[in-house]
Amino acid sequence: MSLSFHLYQLQKLDSQVRQATQRMGEINLLLNQNELLLKAQKHLDDAAEAQENIRGKLREIEISAYNKRIKMEQSEAALYGGTVKNPKELQDLQTEIALLKKTIGQIEDTQLELMVAAEDSDQNYREAEAHLNTVKAEQASKHSTLTGELKTLRSLLDRLEIERNALLPQINPGLLESYNQLRAAKKGLAVAAVDEDCCPACGSTLTAAEIQSARATAKIVNCPTCGRILYAG
Repeated sequence: MSLSFHLYQLQKLDSQVRQATQRMGEINLLLNQNELLLKAQKHLDDAAEAQENIRGKLREIEISAYNKRIKMEQSEAALYGGTVKNPKELQDLQTEIALLKKTIGQIEDTQLELMVAAEDSDQNYREAEAHLNTVKAEQASKHSTLTGELKTLRSLLDRLEIERNALLPQINPGLLESYNQLRAAKKGLAVAAVDEDCCPACGSTLTAAEIQSARATAKIVNCPTCGRILYAG
C-alpha cells in the first residue's frame, strides 16, 4: 500500500466534510430567509388597512345620510304640521327640504360607490390572507425538508469524524502536515488520483516514470506542474 493511499482516503473524507459543511451553511441561510413571508404579511396588512379605511368612510357617510334624513323629516314635519304660518318661513323650509333631498341623493351615490369599494377591499383582504396562508404552508414544508436534510448532514459529519479519527494515526505526521499545507494552498485538493497518464487536477501529462513512481509504496510523488500529491492506486 503506497504512502499516498491513506492521504487519498483522508482527502475523500475531508472533501465530504467540506461539502457537507458548506451545504449546512446554505441550509441555515435558507432557514433564516423569510422575505416571501414578510412580503405576504405586509400585503395582508396593507389590505387590512385599506379595508378599514374604506369601511371607516362608509360608516361616516352612513351617519351623515342618517342625520340628513332626520333633519329632512323634521323640516317636513314642520312644513306640513301646520305649526309654521309665516310664508317666508314656509318658503325657507321648502328650500331646505329640496336642498336636503339633493344632498341625500349625492350622499347615497357616494355611499353606493363606497359599498362597491368595500366589497373589493374585502375580496383583496381574503386573497391576501389566502396567499399568506399558502406562503406559510409552503415555508413550513420547505423548512421541514431542509431540517431533515440538516439532520442527515449532521449524522454524516459525525460518521466522517469517526472515520477520519481512525485514519489519522496511520499517516506519518510529516506527511499529514504536507497534506494540510497543500490542501490549504490548493483549494482543498491536495491529492490527485492519476487518470490514465494525466494529473486530473491541472491536466498535465505525466511521464511513465512519474506514474511508476506514484505507484511506489516508499515515497510521495508530487505533480511536477501543480505540486499536488499523486495517487496512482
